[in-house]
Amino acid sequence: MLLTSCAHHRDVRPAEDGLHLVQFNTEEKGEGFHDGMSQANHFCDQFKQKAYQVSESSQYVGSMEESTYNTGKTVTKVAKVAGTAGYIFGGKKESDIGGTATVGDAVLGEGYQYQMRFKCK
Repeated sequence: MLLTSCAHHRDVRPAEDGLHLVQFNTEEKGEGFHDGMSQANHFCDQFKQKAYQVSESSQYVGSMEESTYNTGKTVTKVAKVAGTAGYIFGGKKESDIGGTATVGDAVLGEGYQYQMRFKCK
């Protein structure tokens, strides 16, 4: 059976045995289920079936120490909030904080890999 990739389930890796995998990177360890299940259901829709989760996992795959990565993510979130408040209540210099945080967030990237195995029934 030949399956083509689709933007709505771009991270799904079909398997011949019916135990499919959806895998992608996220910013936080606890993220992933909603997007993963959405992609799995979209994949199964083409067979007029529903996705059923078999297992899921998340692991750190970043290039720096995990604690350093998480600290950096926290700092950029705080800076984004400060930048937004500075934009609303302050002047040009205060609003630049949010832009700098966005650049820092992009540099840190998505340090966790989420995986979910599922079947279509």
